[in-house]
Amino acid sequence: MNRTDAVTLWSTCLDERALQLNARLLDFTGLSETMTFLCQCITQSDVLLTKDQNQTSQINATFTNSKNKQSITLHLIEHADENEKALFLNRILFHVYQRNEQLTNDIQTQQVRIKELSTKSQSIENNTNQLFDGNNSKSTNLTKPQERSKMSIVNPTAKRRKAPTGIIYGEDDSD
Repeated sequence: MNRTDAVTLWSTCLDERALQLNARLLDFTGLSETMTFLCQCITQSDVLLTKDQNQTSQINATFTNSKNKQSITLHLIEHADENEKALFLNRILFHVYQRNEQLTNDIQTQQVRIKELSTKSQSIENNTNQLFDGNNSKSTNLTKPQERSKMSIVNPTAKRRKAPTGIIYGEDDSD
């Protein structure tokens, strides 16, 4: 393979503490927001690359947040050895594959959950319709005049024992 056919590979190594510090400097709340910002900058070529004078195999990439004008600089190291490049790319591709599998499983799980919830909501809707239909038939049965006439006014669940007589005013209640 000719040197002109070779691909130059640059990488940086950041631990979780460094990523959190960079997120705070850029005024971001989390790692995902920081990674999205970095991806957008790289995609839009909105990154300043400078060669490190002391190290010939190192480039500094500066990313600036346009909202607060804060910036971070990542030190990128060149991978010159072909075996080192292959191992590094292999690790990246394996990680991407694992993440893809995880997201695919998550999607399948959510699709099953959506299907379960939709069947539950349909059964609840059917039960609700049956309840409304059942309530209408019960209410018409309760309002029949013959059943109501046999019920007590004081205790509607008990049948009357005596015929209603009304209120009797005594004759000795005179003024």
